[in-house]
Amino acid sequence: MNPAYAYIYDDFLVDSQYQDTLDALETRLASLGLSGRIGRLTLFRNAKELVEDFVRNGVKNVVVVGNDTTLDKVMWFLPELPVTMGYIPLAEPSGIARLLNIPTGLAACDILGARLIETLDVGKLNDRYFLSEVIFENTTASLFVDNTFHLTLMSGGTLEIRNLGRVASLGDTLADAQDGLLEAVITPHGPHIKSRLWTKLKSFTSSQTKVTLKSGQILSTQPMEGHADRYAVSGFRFSVSIEPQKFRVIMGRRFKPVI
Repeated sequence: MNPAYAYIYDDFLVDSQYQDTLDALETRLASLGLSGRIGRLTLFRNAKELVEDFVRNGVKNVVVVGNDTTLDKVMWFLPELPVTMGYIPLAEPSGIARLLNIPTGLAACDILGARLIETLDVGKLNDRYFLSEVIFENTTASLFVDNTFHLTLMSGGTLEIRNLGRVASLGDTLADAQDGLLEAVITPHGPHIKSRLWTKLKSFTSSQTKVTLKSGQILSTQPMEGHADRYAVSGFRFSVSIEPQKFRVIMGRRFKPVI
């Protein structure tokens, strides 16, 4: 057993349909010299306390086993700890695994074994970390960018704040999670976006506007509902910011953002 590794199993993996997969997974990890302590998430078990206990006992690599929803259960605190994160997706949704070039199933063990570690930026929505993106749909919100200018979806639309990228059913779009910037993508329902400083825009078309930012405010007179990664959020006001070079991740081949 490698004391530097701990594996966080999601609660849905207790289902008997996953038992053969877990047995094969643990056998493969042992053959690679990567077996370690196992912690199982339950409805009444605090994930943060579980991981902090592992860290106090010398764990340096925390491997999330489950799916993207499992990641949501640890991402809100994991960047604060002195650990490197690994990810073994065994079920859908696994869009973040695709962004990290990690295959689903036992093949993810080989990614752990190769130990290609990247140090990534992470975003913050209020006090919550996110890895991929924040998205608000059907909103008339205003985005205030770096205390410099603001954009308003006058006729409503979608506001995305990307760090690593966008996870979508029709394909995944990478953003640069190592440039110290977030990418805001604003897609109106109609052609109207109001802004006082067009020269600050990275790009503009009648259908989509993109800007980069280090920090900003999202304000709306109507309640907004959205997601930070897959975690549901709601409110009238949010702060958004970037934490550069905050999070060490074991991932697949070196990624390049899609421009």
